[in-house]
Amino acid sequence: MSDSTIMINKIQTDLIKWFDNHGRSLPWRRTKDPYAIWLSEIILQQTRIDQGLKYWENFLREFPDVKSLSMAKESEILALWSGLGYYSRARNIYKAAHILVSKYESQFPKTSSELLKIPGIGPYTAAAISSICFGEVTPALDGNAFRVYSRLFAMSSPIEKRSTIKDIWTLALPLISNKSPGDSNQAIMDIGSTICKPKNPNCPECPLEENCISRRSGIQHEFPVKLKSIKIKEIEKFYVLLKRGEKYGLIRRPKSGIWGGLWTPLELIPEDWELAKTNKNIDESNIKYLKHLLSHRKMNLYFTYWIGDTFPENKEIQWFSEQDLKRLAFPAPIIKILSEKSYF
Repeated sequence: MSDSTIMINKIQTDLIKWFDNHGRSLPWRRTKDPYAIWLSEIILQQTRIDQGLKYWENFLREFPDVKSLSMAKESEILALWSGLGYYSRARNIYKAAHILVSKYESQFPKTSSELLKIPGIGPYTAAAISSICFGEVTPALDGNAFRVYSRLFAMSSPIEKRSTIKDIWTLALPLISNKSPGDSNQAIMDIGSTICKPKNPNCPECPLEENCISRRSGIQHEFPVKLKSIKIKEIEKFYVLLKRGEKYGLIRRPKSGIWGGLWTPLELIPEDWELAKTNKNIDESNIKYLKHLLSHRKMNLYFTYWIGDTFPENKEIQWFSEQDLKRLAFPAPIIKILSEKSYF
């Protein structure tokens, strides 16, 4: 048996052993139901576990299987998703449910190649579902996995390049257990999340330390190699909160673009905001500021009341009771504003 084969076998064994003893206890790990695991993977994209858990529980309670999910209205799914952000994920859940019911008879495909045909399922999610639920031996490569593997193999090429991704997949494949591929992938996920962090990796606690090439050279902090960071764009948005009697005035955003299809207060362009201040139509003494960070944008959001009985002329304004607000889907910062008693 060659040295490389011995090393591969040891890494496989060490990963499974570590996962058995140190893997995170998460509710979706107590099932092999691909529906429940699919929902967890989609919800946890761009979302912390502590935040996503309640959404996962709510979805399973409201829609316990893919058939019931396919029978929902898109507006119901968006409302349940409200506050999670990146709403294209919710729309893809809706599309995927219909395809799974109509094309796959409410069953999930068992291979990553077939799962990739489902809206919203990318290479990582496809590999996670197929390996955990159906035992397909394939690496599940998310941001955490790329960081772990790039340090393990000391990958000198930028992590964003397709050639690097392909090389990592090829190198990672032999490390995935044939008997428990899902556990291998989840071990890598957990190591990346709890040990092999972007800064200050806790290498002595890592089961891969002995075979980690970058660790041997003391250069683990230099990986993964990345291309130049995307420049963050800073934007400002101005909103007025409209209330007429017991009704609240809201606008539904276009389906395309940021917060597509969600409800917000009336947005004013900077010129109209300044004009409203000049005409004393907004409450300058009660302006609320929120900072909202996205992956490529910093949003500076300003909110205040519209003063007076004459409201802006806008055919898109729709009026809702307080009870109605509970069934509408809002972006996370709007939910924060609506929940503050000093405002709505």
